[in-house]
Amino acid sequence: MARRRSVVVAGGGIGGLAAAAGLAVRGIDVTVVERAGRIGSGGSGLVIYSNGVRAADALSERLGGRIRAVGHVTRPGEVRVLMDAEGTVLAEEQIGAVAEALGAPQVPVLRSALHRVLLDEALTAGAAVRLATAVTDYTPVGDSVTVQLSDGETVDSEALVGADGIHSAVRARMLGDGPPQYRGYTSVRGRTRGSVLGQRGHVVNGRGIRLLIAPVGGDVLYWTAEITAPPGVWPALGAAGAQRALLEALDGWYGPVVDLVAGAEPEDLVVTDIHDRDPVPGWVDGRVVLLGDAAHPMVPALGQGANMALEDAAVLAEVLASSAEVPGALVAYAAERTDRAAAVVLASRRLGALDLGADRPDADRRQARTKSVGRQDTALADVLGWRPRPRPRRPARTGQPGPTTTVRTEKGDTAMRPPHIVLISGSLRTGSTSDRVAQWCARRCAEQGATARVFTGAEIDFPAYRPGLAETHEGAAALLGELRSADGVILVSPTYHASVSGLLKNALDYVNDMGGPLPYLEGRAIGTVAVGAGAQGAVSTLTTLRTVGHALRGWPTPVGVAVAQVPAEPSAGGAEPGTDAARLVEMVSQAVWLGRARSAARTPVLGAVA
Repeated sequence: MARRRSVVVAGGGIGGLAAAAGLAVRGIDVTVVERAGRIGSGGSGLVIYSNGVRAADALSERLGGRIRAVGHVTRPGEVRVLMDAEGTVLAEEQIGAVAEALGAPQVPVLRSALHRVLLDEALTAGAAVRLATAVTDYTPVGDSVTVQLSDGETVDSEALVGADGIHSAVRARMLGDGPPQYRGYTSVRGRTRGSVLGQRGHVVNGRGIRLLIAPVGGDVLYWTAEITAPPGVWPALGAAGAQRALLEALDGWYGPVVDLVAGAEPEDLVVTDIHDRDPVPGWVDGRVVLLGDAAHPMVPALGQGANMALEDAAVLAEVLASSAEVPGALVAYAAERTDRAAAVVLASRRLGALDLGADRPDADRRQARTKSVGRQDTALADVLGWRPRPRPRRPARTGQPGPTTTVRTEKGDTAMRPPHIVLISGSLRTGSTSDRVAQWCARRCAEQGATARVFTGAEIDFPAYRPGLAETHEGAAALLGELRSADGVILVSPTYHASVSGLLKNALDYVNDMGGPLPYLEGRAIGTVAVGAGAQGAVSTLTTLRTVGHALRGWPTPVGVAVAQVPAEPSAGGAEPGTDAARLVEMVSQAVWLGRARSAARTPVLGAVA
């Protein structure tokens, strides 16, 4: 078996842990080196926007769902209230509608909860974490890099990821570009239980102060006060002193907002001057690369710091899991990320300058702008609309390289690649039961030695079909690429319309572009699942799914499964699975078995016509 790649990640913050989780789940040996003695024990909250949620979903099958579970997922129709210091409502931002349009929610979450999830994901995937130690320097040595640690030890690895924050030692060694730049304001961040403001987001603007308030689950609101001030003044007050000074500055403001700040525990407060850096293209030094705040620190006006770190981690995990040599993979990562990061850094800086200002003319201009267009600028839709690029198929996402089967032939033993199963959910609703059933089946495929790729309804919501669309549409190209390499396909459809989802059927029409002229899935195993409570709808849906399989010249399996909900995960104690779980496992087993037989037979590429 080929030796696994090894990576050292400097920094156990959001970006570092996300990268570690994504790399480890792809079979890479990862060691996280964190200067603090504990990870993620403090801080208030942040918002994972739609782009960050999609990045988390791309990092691992579980991560996006776990972030949703520990935060507040925006509801359809949810709004964020924009008001002035006296409590007058200036506008409402339709954040629920925006999330629906983008296909992924916003998730405000406590920073400590996010750190716990990321740390658990990284450790579960096999990453090692070394606390109370910092990366101080590095030295290139042939096909590796020697990493110097603060305790005097060294570690050799194939790559070093500098995710050690805005004051990154790795960046200082790589670029030597001096300290970050203060941007004219500071922040005081806290969290409060039981506010009369309720579980709704608010942005409150006053002279020289802006408060962002967001629900993070339960009855907790996290809040950030951004305050125009000279550098160093507010951090010097300490947490309790900053809270007192902030309450004095809020004298005469809307009562519930003042009570929110007063109700926070001082030990939960964090006081930080706001800095950023001018964008630079140089994130790579051979086998060393920067990520997150070490690469592109930005002001919080667009709330994109953590989200951009998650995007970085998703892209880096994919390129390092590819077969490319490490230096080339890191260059590809930087080429994909630098322009976008630079644009977001500058857009955040611009909006931050508009949001703050301590004199009356600035406040008046801000109020007028908020009434007319809301808080955010027009670039935000482009920022939140980021999606991971389609990439060539890689081994299973189980944290280990895909298993190899040995086939005994008259000419000797032959290594055979594991079967690859593509699962397609026909529901447009992100996180739907259909999506989760497809992901459940994918995990069972991996347990049986197959690789798996899930396409959700949101991912295959392509424009109207036309020949050649895959040449210009990345989503269509990704689906076709996976289907070309598939040994089996499992179709999962909701039953509420008593027939196969039109979305799913239209997506399969793209098989014409696989090298047609006819829509063939020649020889692929086809598994089918109907998701819904109605028995008659399940029968109709399964019939239609099997008809689609036959029409595509697939090899339908004998089992069509109807389930009302996602089965429980198999228990460690080996308890008998429920009926739905048992039938799903049976269907998956047949699809994998038939896929393995197809892989062994080395049938022609999809689209070949006899």
